[in-house]
Amino acid sequence: MRGLTIGVVLLAGWAQVARAQAPAPPPPADGEHARRPLDDAILASASARKLDLAPELVARFKRAAEASPRSAPALLDYAIALDRAASLDHAEAAYLAAAAAPDFPELRFTAAARAASLALDRGDAEATRASVALARAALPEDAAPFVLQAQVALALRDPVAAQAAARSALVRDPEDAGALCVLARAHVAQRSMGVAKLLAARAAKAEPDDAEPLLLQAEIARAAGDPAAELAAARAAVDADEDSARAALALGRALAERGLAAEALEQLSRAAELEPEAAPVRLALGAVLAAQGQKAQAEEQLLLAAKRAPGWPEPHLELARVKELEGDAKTALAEAKVFLRLSVNAPPAGHPIHALVQRCEETLRTRAQASVVQ
Repeated sequence: MRGLTIGVVLLAGWAQVARAQAPAPPPPADGEHARRPLDDAILASASARKLDLAPELVARFKRAAEASPRSAPALLDYAIALDRAASLDHAEAAYLAAAAAPDFPELRFTAAARAASLALDRGDAEATRASVALARAALPEDAAPFVLQAQVALALRDPVAAQAAARSALVRDPEDAGALCVLARAHVAQRSMGVAKLLAARAAKAEPDDAEPLLLQAEIARAAGDPAAELAAARAAVDADEDSARAALALGRALAERGLAAEALEQLSRAAELEPEAAPVRLALGAVLAAQGQKAQAEEQLLLAAKRAPGWPEPHLELARVKELEGDAKTALAEAKVFLRLSVNAPPAGHPIHALVQRCEETLRTRAQASVVQ
């Protein structure tokens, strides 16, 4: 599920309130809405990120949306404000309202794609597919909704459906790099590495200055068991796009796995600055901080990840580990149970969660017995 890559760039100008405080962002290039990964989705322009999203400001966006209840820009501005304020349920509803508006089809697509992201992050496949349907209604003749559909299918572990949707996108635009990348990832999921490499090369040719084909090459190298090629491709992706949080995240993870903690923390911290709302970044940063013994900082990052992605089990596994290290067996056990509840498939017998649960339960029993004796 966390491998989802859905192109989303929010195009709204933050309505009258934002325009009074910051210059409007430049419009994206043609097709840009289809080429950025969902986990790296831009929730606002660089100028908008500097705004103070106090409750009063969110309320002003709400009033603007209520004054124009069928305006996609007003509704999308309000959704973004809620999103950045971490009011995710309300944000999703506002995105859906924007996606159903009668005007500005590209903004409607953007809203539907972000709604799909939020639904996926809370583990609701039906709502995710419903958002994809809204995206297709917004741009019925465009390749982008089919790329979105393919990426959702891949995130829901259906590579066959992902391939079909990606091919539909390529019928509309044979050089769509987003479609080529998701089609390649579907082949990676089916262990068709040769085809995946050919598609990655096509994507790189179609978008020579884009980091995404390079990130795909890193994923292919990882799946093929080639760590040197993976690290080289991740570094190349960062060099290609210094503003890509996804590239910094991929490089940070690769460095952490090789024990290069200082450089990993540098890249992951940069990713968090670029995309402060991205749950994968917070999760990876928290895990690395925990490995370095910075438990308080790690817990802060992991709690942010859990808040931004309430349907993900992984933050709770890492939180359980941190709380166990802190000697808080009760909270560690509670987090472990959340991890087990959210896991789509039961962890196998050798998974570390089982030993963690056993240790915590034994600790709590020992403490209870000692309390009775006293």
